[in-house]
Amino acid sequence: MKNLFLFLFISVICIAQQNITYKDKTLPVESRVDDLLKRMTLDEKIDLLGGTGFATKKNDRLGIPELRMTDGPVGVRWGNSTAFPVSIASAATWEPKFAGEVGNAIGRETKGHARHVILGPCVNIARLPMGGRNFESYGEDPYLASRMAVAYIKGIQKEDVAATVKHFAVNNQEYERGFTDVLISNRALNEIYLPTFKAAVTEADVLCVMCSYNKVNLHFASENDYLLIDKLKKEWGYKNLVMSDWGAVHSSIPVANGGLDLEMPTGTFLNKETLQGAIDSGTIQLASIDDKVKRILTVIFKLGLFDNPVREENSSLINSTENRKVANETSQASIVLLKNDQNILPLDKEKIKTIAVIGPNAAAARTGGGGSAFVSAINPISPLDGLKAKMPSDIKIEYAKGVEFDERIKQIESKFLFTDSTQRNNGLNAEYFNNMELNGTPKYKQIDKEINFDWNQSGPSNGIGNFKYSVRWTGYLKAPISGEIALNIMTDDGARLWINDKLIFEDWSHHAPTVRTVKINMEDGKLYKIKMEYFQNEGGATAILGWKIGNNNLLADAIELAK
Repeated sequence: MKNLFLFLFISVICIAQQNITYKDKTLPVESRVDDLLKRMTLDEKIDLLGGTGFATKKNDRLGIPELRMTDGPVGVRWGNSTAFPVSIASAATWEPKFAGEVGNAIGRETKGHARHVILGPCVNIARLPMGGRNFESYGEDPYLASRMAVAYIKGIQKEDVAATVKHFAVNNQEYERGFTDVLISNRALNEIYLPTFKAAVTEADVLCVMCSYNKVNLHFASENDYLLIDKLKKEWGYKNLVMSDWGAVHSSIPVANGGLDLEMPTGTFLNKETLQGAIDSGTIQLASIDDKVKRILTVIFKLGLFDNPVREENSSLINSTENRKVANETSQASIVLLKNDQNILPLDKEKIKTIAVIGPNAAAARTGGGGSAFVSAINPISPLDGLKAKMPSDIKIEYAKGVEFDERIKQIESKFLFTDSTQRNNGLNAEYFNNMELNGTPKYKQIDKEINFDWNQSGPSNGIGNFKYSVRWTGYLKAPISGEIALNIMTDDGARLWINDKLIFEDWSHHAPTVRTVKINMEDGKLYKIKMEYFQNEGGATAILGWKIGNNNLLADAIELAK
């Protein structure tokens, strides 16, 4: 009798669930989205418009799962992953099939890390040679870029992973990207910068579009109606999700009434406190909020997350034999030989006695250009190590660095830092505040051995959130030599530095990871009072204090070796 009752109870529950339209997997996505949207309260809709760092918010009442995201586009920036050839290398193959295979492999690895959305491809047109992200896009030709992007997106989305075409639009530079206003003619915009985005939407049905940081013709991309409404949603008929880049939203009402659907990493401008009054007054139309939520839900349904909400990590999908083969074959196909005077290549092992390897890139496995496209590669091999493994043991291989690269700064070691003038304790006194202005009583204090932090999205913990905090370090710095020393400050976001109570550096603004250098003269062994302040707004969180000491003989050594 008990078993019969249990059977009837389960049957009733199943029938009830089948009558809930959005839970019926046999129905079209649009019908399911419309039904779910009607069941959501206004508070629940608004809550969905802001992220949680690298995911959208869950709704337990209605069973709405989160969309988990991760950086790309040349590999999965979530734990250790395969480092694939950068996008400019894929373009150099002139074969979309390679971009498609890379996309497919990255889709598999995204699933392996239990993520749902990869933030790539990057399709910025490389108009400026100093563009900081040229390596992760497909070059300067709109047609070539569109063919590569379409293949890449289809390869990713074949794995039930959402691709994100970025950065929409005209993201020419990284320097001061959050403040740049790109003034561009309509013809240049539509003939050079937009064709790749259009192809991603109309040919590949890309599931996500990410806005750029910069302004385009006076309006920030995240609230640019011409880009997001007139072109993307009306002319191209885009039905899926538009998200901001991390921290690229600057207002509430224009964005709420505009074409952006999701603010990342959090709902700083799109939340109940900023929107409710404008909705009540009719300044913000409910139809605009509904449209944004509908697009977020559409992607969740298209990825099948309502029907299969649990995606477990699967290490067999990461750095597999198949994925390594794709990376290797694409790398080889990307090599372009411009000329080969006197048939020097291929190298004749029988005639070589000594090889000189010169340059800072030779001894380091630089698998990408860094930034959000950085990949923690698995067993990376430097060119120097690869050459040593390839050449017979009787060939002598010597290495000279030649010059130093400045972008990877050397942090000031704790043996040069002291909490007070007695020099008894190494490190600096650190005060952590749960606000960006260093106001009030610190949340906690500790001694930090060095200023060398990359908190990324996790925050310093101990009661400090992931975003909107500040830190002050104080103590003493002992000079290692006499002469000019270059102090390097690398932060994301703002920083200030004092030496002996004199402010020598200040950049108290929100920006991407940036290295700034100030030079000072110091005396060997002398103690200098030091104070550094830092604030973190949103996005990445990096704070490093480093230095470059004196001159050396790197170049002379390389010249001698070359002789």
